[in-house]
Amino acid sequence: MALPLRFRCAPVPAALLGLALLCPLSLVGCAASGHGPAPDVLATVNGQPVRQAELDQLYAQQTAGASSADSQAPLPAAQALQLKLTLLNQLIDRHILLQYAARTGIIADPTKLTQEMEVNRVRQPDLTEAALRQQATDTLVLNQLMQREVADKVQVTDAEIEDFYKQNQASFHLPEPQYHVLEILVTSKPAPVTNLAEDKATTPAAARNKIDMLRQRLEGQGAKAGTPPPDFAALAQQYSEDSATASSGGDLGLIPQSVLLTQTPAPLRQAILALQPGQISPVVSDNGSYYLLKLVGIEPAGLRPLSDPQVRQSIHDLLANAREQVLQTAFLTVARDQAQVVNYLAQKVLAGDPGQ
Repeated sequence: MALPLRFRCAPVPAALLGLALLCPLSLVGCAASGHGPAPDVLATVNGQPVRQAELDQLYAQQTAGASSADSQAPLPAAQALQLKLTLLNQLIDRHILLQYAARTGIIADPTKLTQEMEVNRVRQPDLTEAALRQQATDTLVLNQLMQREVADKVQVTDAEIEDFYKQNQASFHLPEPQYHVLEILVTSKPAPVTNLAEDKATTPAAARNKIDMLRQRLEGQGAKAGTPPPDFAALAQQYSEDSATASSGGDLGLIPQSVLLTQTPAPLRQAILALQPGQISPVVSDNGSYYLLKLVGIEPAGLRPLSDPQVRQSIHDLLANAREQVLQTAFLTVARDQAQVVNYLAQKVLAGDPGQ
């Protein structure tokens, strides 16, 4: 839901440089010995191959549905090759980070691994048990790595929050009532995958099944007795397909009343206006996409004080997110410098023989 928001917290990428775009694949085997790579090896990272099958799966995921809007015409050759080179670089980064995590002893927690596999099994019933395990393992390991090497190193002091508030006080003045809304979006339309679960619906039926599954989870269906339903924001981080809000827990920020009444699509507007603070909407359908919406609260017009917990938290998140992105870039740069990478596809492109 693209809304012109007057004040909202900048979203934090769920993983480094588009890693959430990647569909996990088993990273097995080593580069073939001899004078050249095996035919299906597109690159190596410290001798470990990045295979054609990995790129094919990721390319298919990224272009799913794109041709239908253009009479099923494939991407132009140059555009397709550019996309493949970009995706291959993402796969290389993924291999680098997974190897880094392995060297530093990061492993997936068995309990969390089981839970992640159960969720993935519902969403991707065609995957083999081995593929499900590898997918869940890689997701958990990368999340732990980013938490340890990046997020845990970010600190924001009270003094910094107060200084930011003083310097940007006008940003916290609300000329009219504003609605604080969280969303979970599921759509079969082509889009980058930026959620923690690296999950994307590729067909209308899959999108409907996924949003229904998420609504059931929010209602506590299928949970063990006494287990509270999952937090809406946490579920949005895991599964929402809105690249602008997934990493921030689906937070749309504060929507001015005038924007809500005049610029928000009718199905979404009606759903939000029907909610009381703290309530979650039923599934809302609009233009082929599905939404779950949570009304966090309604802010009255006027200056929001720094004593407001949401104001203080939004400033903290804004400052922390900016620092986290810097650390993410620095961490990947260092990890790349420590790795030995050979990109055979890029070499073929330069030689005029992409072989794709």
